[in-house]
Amino acid sequence: MPPTMKIGCCCSEEPIWRIYRHNVLTLLAMNQLAAQRVVVTGATGFVGLHLCRDLLRSGAEVFAISRTEPGILHQRLHWRQADLTDFECTQKAFRGLHRSVVFHLCSYAQGEPDLAMVLPTFQGEVVTSVNVLTAVADIGVTRIVMAGSMEEPGVGEIASSPYAAAKAASRAYGAMFHRLHGVPVVMTRIFMTYGPGQATKKVIPHTITTLVEGRPLKVANPQRLVDWIFVDDVVQGLLAAASASGMEGNSVDIGSGELIAISDVVRRICRLVRPDAPVEFGSTSERRPEQVRQADVVRTFALTGWRPTVSLDDGLKLAVEYLMRPGSR
Repeated sequence: MPPTMKIGCCCSEEPIWRIYRHNVLTLLAMNQLAAQRVVVTGATGFVGLHLCRDLLRSGAEVFAISRTEPGILHQRLHWRQADLTDFECTQKAFRGLHRSVVFHLCSYAQGEPDLAMVLPTFQGEVVTSVNVLTAVADIGVTRIVMAGSMEEPGVGEIASSPYAAAKAASRAYGAMFHRLHGVPVVMTRIFMTYGPGQATKKVIPHTITTLVEGRPLKVANPQRLVDWIFVDDVVQGLLAAASASGMEGNSVDIGSGELIAISDVVRRICRLVRPDAPVEFGSTSERRPEQVRQADVVRTFALTGWRPTVSLDDGLKLAVEYLMRPGSR
């Protein structure tokens, strides 16, 4: 993502990769949110920046809460600097934001199983979620949409990483705050998101940049099956979760509903960037076992009316176009 994103009538610079495939329900959701005050935690993150951009485009008044300033210039974007691991700081950040719609996207998304990840993920996921839930319970909000992860363990499963355990704990706290304190919580479980602006260490942008730069490409765990979802579809799913009626206390999956192996995705990218590129596929045994999870998009559509609109091939083309732009890497 470029460091500064100009949005609005007076300073519009639309990215060439931007597409408009919003379904009717999501357009209605954006119109509904346009009349409200919207809070986004983790506003400088991959999904957070895309969400802020679309909210501003819809006309919403956006309060971005993050440690660092979002690179967005807009008269309706209000930045509140905050460390959400500090409760007093969190309370201050939410001061005066009662009756808002809140998207809690603040996250420490590091999936390594190392012992060193336990405390950072606990602080970045569990502590921040509890602080935000407590703050919104105190002031009263219209709805809070919490961003969960496909990494969360299912019923009877053991978490595969500190991050997965922390996400599961945050979900449990969200359910508790809804039941005991009436906080209008909606949980989401977001699957493997990709698209323009994603950190280059992730599988898809790493593959693209490696091929573009002509470096050797080695792919670990190539047979892992993953549910891939384009970032614009994730944003639309979050908007639908924030606007659909009767959603409080529910949880929905935001994914494609399809499982596609990492090796297949890499081959598709090769065809787009460098068809003759040599690729070394590693052994699945080189890494710890990963859970295979597939989004229940049928249930999500039944509850919210949302379904993904960007195919994997179209999304990969957009990701490639973005990363081949001068200055994007």
